[in-house]
Amino acid sequence: MTKKDFLQKFLFEHLPIRGELVHLQDSYQTIANQHAYPPIIRQFLGEALVAATLLSALIKFKGRLSMQFQGKGQLKLLLVQCNDRFHLRGLAQWEGKLSREEIIANFQQGLMVITIDSEKGKTRYQGVVQWQGHSIAEALEGYFRDSEQLATRIWLAVDETSAAGLLLQVLPRGNKQSPRIEQEIVDPHWEHITQLTSSLKLHQLLHVGNEDLLRKLYAQEDIRVFSPHEVNFRCTCTTRRSENAIVMLGKEEVDEELRSKQRLVVTCDFCRKEYVFDAVDVAKVFKREAKLAGKRKLH
Repeated sequence: MTKKDFLQKFLFEHLPIRGELVHLQDSYQTIANQHAYPPIIRQFLGEALVAATLLSALIKFKGRLSMQFQGKGQLKLLLVQCNDRFHLRGLAQWEGKLSREEIIANFQQGLMVITIDSEKGKTRYQGVVQWQGHSIAEALEGYFRDSEQLATRIWLAVDETSAAGLLLQVLPRGNKQSPRIEQEIVDPHWEHITQLTSSLKLHQLLHVGNEDLLRKLYAQEDIRVFSPHEVNFRCTCTTRRSENAIVMLGKEEVDEELRSKQRLVVTCDFCRKEYVFDAVDVAKVFKREAKLAGKRKLH
């Protein structure tokens, strides 16, 4: 495997269990280096980036999946987004110094939401993740167990240069299969595979190739490994979205900014790209907005 950033699915041929592996290097470093994140924030950001990529591969959709945490503690925001083409971006906002225990406390008091937006911009699905356990992985496992009734295990690992993850999940059962049959037939296989996986070390997840890792964990199992999907950092910021941000600020505030600085700079929080507007540019933005507002009133 030569790709540095990829997702790869696999399937146990004779068991009702599927899996995914994600490795991020270039995209993780690009995103983590956009801001001066302290190590503990980089770790949680890396875990969230891997988790969002894993979730995007589980769900059949055309659009963008967002995993967002908002809180009132020192960790204000953790937002990661991955679309169906595995274009990834993310950011975090925080105040002061934070320990892992303080971040977990912030998670317990805040709100984490998974949102799937269709390509046309209409929200198709939104689910609230109730914080459980002491990690993003445990919270997502609980979400699948409680909301989707699917046994799921997730392992996440992050170091200075890369982030990786492994997901195992029981295949969704058919409508004719009763919970009793699942408990009697599926559960023993699930317990067997998760027990085998319990030997996984985080440094192996980060640095051992997929085929070698799967052979090490499941030497006696027949596994089908699918072709990998490349994962890339890709920001969706545009000039038009920056213009919309200017409109949201309001003409009075924008005019005051122009009087003091002669230009207005809108910086994308995800990629740090700067969009520069002078007085002429701003006048065009508000003129266009006035025309659009007039058309909306007519309809």
